[in-house]
Amino acid sequence: MRRACASQRLSAGRRLRLLKLTLACLILAGGGLAFVSLRATKAADGGGQGERRIGREVAVPRHLKDDQEFQQTAAELFAHGRLLFNAIWTEQEGGGRPLSKGTGRPLADPSRPLTGARAFNRISAPDANSCAGCHNAPHGISGGGGDFVTNVFVLGQRFDAVTFDPSDTLPTRGTADEAGRPASLQTIANLRSTTGMFGAGYLEMLARQMTEELQRTREGIRMGETKDLAAKGVRFGKLTLTKAGLWDTSQVEGLPRPSLISSDSHHPPSTSPSSTGKSPGLRS
Repeated sequence: MRRACASQRLSAGRRLRLLKLTLACLILAGGGLAFVSLRATKAADGGGQGERRIGREVAVPRHLKDDQEFQQTAAELFAHGRLLFNAIWTEQEGGGRPLSKGTGRPLADPSRPLTGARAFNRISAPDANSCAGCHNAPHGISGGGGDFVTNVFVLGQRFDAVTFDPSDTLPTRGTADEAGRPASLQTIANLRSTTGMFGAGYLEMLARQMTEELQRTREGIRMGETKDLAAKGVRFGKLTLTKAGLWDTSQVEGLPRPSLISSDSHHPPSTSPSSTGKSPGLRS
């Protein structure tokens, strides 16, 4: 009997020591996991730069500052561009547009901001959290086109939030167009497919270079002179600065409603009514 009691006490002591050892291992392992988690958080946050707090949800914790792109390699820039394109933007990063239309104008009814259930709208947008949400074809490649489900409702964003509510008569709030007519799915916007963006950067750079060439031509025209507008072998007609100091754009071609005149005081006004519009033409 005494031997049995001693054996039970010894077994209980071993179990207690084993339990203490197990608890110690769990505590040490937990501390290690916490340390690893902290290091991972710092790495994701750009080496500890920026704000870190509970509840912070951002897709890109660290953004490049002005001129910092000149310090990056091409591979690093491509990687950062891919990060931005695939980022799922949150409200904390400025995602959404609660008080403005997709055109940049204020809402027709600012008393009903685009928040909560109104934050997303398939027709009037926003309708995605990420660029890659639509531009992902073929094979899920970022920057490509999109399936039919990602088609764009062009000009639908001029509405606050499309509802097709027949009782809503306020223009461009949810149903009525600019003339007050109730719009339908067929008339409220123009449906088009999501375009592929491969090579779009080169096209944009080409357009910028052509614009700079055209601007230099404009700046070199003296009063009473007429010069050909041409860039990269593409001709846009002729631009004249009259002896009276007025621009004559009547011979300009290929620039729809060309805005050839800067809005500042360094450039004279135009004699052509067509130059009062806005376009990426020669405007500074």
